[in-house]
Amino acid sequence: MRFTSREFEGRPFIWGSANSAYQCEGAWDADGRGLGEWDYFNAQPHMNTNHVDATQTSDFYHRYREDIDLMAQGGQNSVRLSLSWSRIIPQGTGEVNEQGVSFYNDLIDYCVERGVEPNLTLLQYDLPYAMALTGGWSNSATADAFCAYACVCFERFGDRVCLWSTVDEPQYYSYCANFLGIYPPCRHVDIQSYLQWQYNQMLGSAKAIKAFHGGGYEGAIGVIHQDCNVELAPGTRGREGVYAAADFFYNRLILCPALEGRIPPETNAMLEKLGTYLYRVPNEEEIFSDGIVDFLSLNVFCRKYVTDWQGGAMQASGNIKGADSSSVEGQVVAPLFETAYDAGETHNQWGRELLPRVMYSSLMRVKEQYGNPPVVAENGHGSYETPDARGFVEDDGRISVIGEFLDHLEKAKREGANVRGYYYWSTMDLYSWVNGYEKRYGLVRVDFDNGLKRIPKKSWGWYRDLIRQPKS
Repeated sequence: MRFTSREFEGRPFIWGSANSAYQCEGAWDADGRGLGEWDYFNAQPHMNTNHVDATQTSDFYHRYREDIDLMAQGGQNSVRLSLSWSRIIPQGTGEVNEQGVSFYNDLIDYCVERGVEPNLTLLQYDLPYAMALTGGWSNSATADAFCAYACVCFERFGDRVCLWSTVDEPQYYSYCANFLGIYPPCRHVDIQSYLQWQYNQMLGSAKAIKAFHGGGYEGAIGVIHQDCNVELAPGTRGREGVYAAADFFYNRLILCPALEGRIPPETNAMLEKLGTYLYRVPNEEEIFSDGIVDFLSLNVFCRKYVTDWQGGAMQASGNIKGADSSSVEGQVVAPLFETAYDAGETHNQWGRELLPRVMYSSLMRVKEQYGNPPVVAENGHGSYETPDARGFVEDDGRISVIGEFLDHLEKAKREGANVRGYYYWSTMDLYSWVNGYEKRYGLVRVDFDNGLKRIPKKSWGWYRDLIRQPKS
């Protein structure tokens, strides 16, 4: 059954899983696909920290039927997939690659056949290399190229696809590329680029949303935001100002354009405090007002625990080495605030807090501050895993953590948050960006050393049974 309305009334609750093109497809140079920015980046030995790439990864390109079958068998009624811009328009602009279009048509048709509704994300971190050469998201012209690419996708796939997302996690994408500096082009604490990328991505998102609505395509379109629910550490001085600054840094440049159709009103004041600026297009008010989403995808992994600025220089840290490193995620955003470390909370092997109650906090904040839009939540749990002799993984830790997150989702839903679905990240084990293949997220194990065999984990069965449970 197809649900073609922009509204979510009458649509069953979405229970699904998610993956992304570059991380799972492989076939990086097959059938006319153009070079992507990550293909180029990972080919630089001194930049490829873990010395692995996604040239093959899970080989979803050739094995998607097996993966969709497992979703259907697991009771999942939807899958969030991203498209490879380079596979559809190899140079980012210009000629369409019909072989790439044919692959996605076949994939979409099989999803529909198996009753697993496709939710297509137009861009998930993997910008075409040709677009990177012209400045990528530092260049506002990329927003126009993105809109043109989006229109190709709407036209070719929109007869069967009724759920769309424009850009995946534009804030986090920009953060890793321009502030933490571990994703291409690897700029470190470049505050201007960090903000400019978000602005230009949301320009592109708004233009694509306007084109979708104006083109009369069926269904709903949104954007995906990795939510960073801000909490203040005890003893924080100037609490109101610290909170406002952190919320602007992590959330507001995405949520205000997406949900209110405007740049945050505090933008100029924040830019002045940060000593930077944005290149803003003259007609931004019209562009953003025409680009309000039909729904919001909210990825909820952790909070941002912050305090007042202690006087240090701009800084960002993270952990891409897992248990081999004692580093933790953190930022100093001089002169506004910095992150704090809560030793009383549990952290995963990459230094990130495991705090399931933030699912409730994030959903309720969006409800109370942004008019309670339809929200589809997503998260996952990465870990090291050791299979038994049969290749089976008893991932009880994942089941426990995700179960708690979902308890808090249900609590927010009972209290009026307009939650319409949940995707688990990820469908199967895949390439985890700079973390490579040791960090596993999947409900299904992929044996990368033995023919990419798929073996459902204990969490796959747990998720299937949870979906089947009667809901209140």
